[in-house]
Amino acid sequence: MRIITTHTATDFDALASMVACTLLYPGSVGLLPATLNPEVKRFMGIHGDILRVTPRRGFDLEQATSLVVVDAGNWRRLEDMDALARRDGLEVICWDHHMEGADIKCGETHREEVGAAVTLLLEVLRERDAAISPMHATLFLLGIYSDTGCLRYPSVTARDAAMMAFLLENGADLNVVTAYLDDAVDDDHAEVFGQLLDGGEVLTAENVKVGIAALKVKSGLTCLARLVEKYRRLKGLDAAFGVFQADSRKCMVIGRGSPRFIDVGAIMRALGGGGHPGAGSAIIKRTGLDESARRVRELVLAGCGDENVVGKVMSPPARFLVDEGETMAGVAARFAGGNLPGLLVLGEAGLLGGLSRAECAKAVEVGRGEVPVKGFVRPNIPRLAPDTSCREAVALMADAREGILAVLDGGRLVGVVTKADLLFQVYEF
Repeated sequence: MRIITTHTATDFDALASMVACTLLYPGSVGLLPATLNPEVKRFMGIHGDILRVTPRRGFDLEQATSLVVVDAGNWRRLEDMDALARRDGLEVICWDHHMEGADIKCGETHREEVGAAVTLLLEVLRERDAAISPMHATLFLLGIYSDTGCLRYPSVTARDAAMMAFLLENGADLNVVTAYLDDAVDDDHAEVFGQLLDGGEVLTAENVKVGIAALKVKSGLTCLARLVEKYRRLKGLDAAFGVFQADSRKCMVIGRGSPRFIDVGAIMRALGGGGHPGAGSAIIKRTGLDESARRVRELVLAGCGDENVVGKVMSPPARFLVDEGETMAGVAARFAGGNLPGLLVLGEAGLLGGLSRAECAKAVEVGRGEVPVKGFVRPNIPRLAPDTSCREAVALMADAREGILAVLDGGRLVGVVTKADLLFQVYEF
C-alpha cells in the first residue's frame, strides 16, 4: 500500500499537496497528522469525509510498501514515522519546495523552488489532463494562497500564478478561499499583536532591519504566523521573528522575511525546525523565553546580509567626468551630445563634486557659458563605498540632483552608480 503524509501543524499547502497526491497516485491513502492549523481543522470538519485522507493515529504502518512525503523533507517533521525511517527497501517519494535541510533519502525526488508545494503536483495533473472537481480546485487554491501570502511573498513564481489560473478555470471558489484566509483577528490575537508592536526590538545588521519580539501567550493560541507577518509589514522590516511561550517547557519561534537579506529557513533549521528562505518555524524545548530570544538574536546577526552592493552594479566613471577648468558651454555641448544624467567634476585634489544638466543649461542661458565649471560644482554630493548596499544607494539617489552617485574606494573614484544601474534592484526591495 502506498501512503502519503506531511508535516505536523499541517497547513493548507500541506493538506492540498496530500490530496493532490491521492489523485496523482490512485489507490493511495493520505495519513493526516493529529496537529492541524486551526483553519485546516475547520476545513476538514466540513470536507474531511470526501477527501481520501485518514488520521495517522491508529493506522498500522506495516501495511505501507511505499511512502510519499509532501511539503517536508525531514523525518522529525513527520508524525510517528520512525519505523518507516528505519525500514530497508521502502520506496520513498518526495514532493517539496523547501530547498534546504532535507534528510529523507528518496528514490524519487521532486524538489523545486516554487511558492507552494502543491504547484508542483498541479503541473503534473494538468499535463495528464486529470479531472479536478471544484471542491478540489478550491482546496488547491487555498494551498497556493496560504503559502504565498495571497501572492505577496517574494517566493511567488510565475508557475504558482499559472496554476492559480488553472484552478480558477476548474471552478475554484474564491469566496470559500477568502472565508478561510480572512485576516480578521479576535481580542486575544489583537492583544498579542499590540505586544509585538510595543515590545519588539529592531536590530540593524548589514543594513538589514530585523524585528525580534519575545512574549508569553495563552496556551492553545494559534494563527500566530500571520501576526508576525503583519508586524513585519507594519514596521517596514526586512524580517521579523516572534518568540512565543505558552508552555514553561518550550518556546515557539515563527519567522517571516525577505529571502534576499536573510534566510529564515536556515535560522529555523539551526533551532531544530524548518522552513524556506522567506518563512519558517521551530520549537525550542527546555529553554526559557529570554534564552530562546537570545539564540534567535545571535543567529540573526550572523545570518543577515545584502549581497547586492554598488561595487557589483556600478558603471565605469570615465564618461561621467569633467575637468574643473572646462567651461560651462563645453559641458553643455557634452550634455547635448550624449545621454548623461549628470557629471562629476575632478580637480587636482580629486573629486570636487557634481554638476547637473539643469545647472549647466541655466548658466549658458544667463550668459555665463565661458565660466569654468569649478564655480558651479556642488561639493556635497552623496559618496558611496563599493560595499554600500544597493538599497541604501536607492535611498541616496533621491538627494542626488545630478542623477548619479560617486563610488570611492580609499578616496579614489572607482565608479559611478546611475539610476539605470539601480533600476532592476528597486523591484527586489
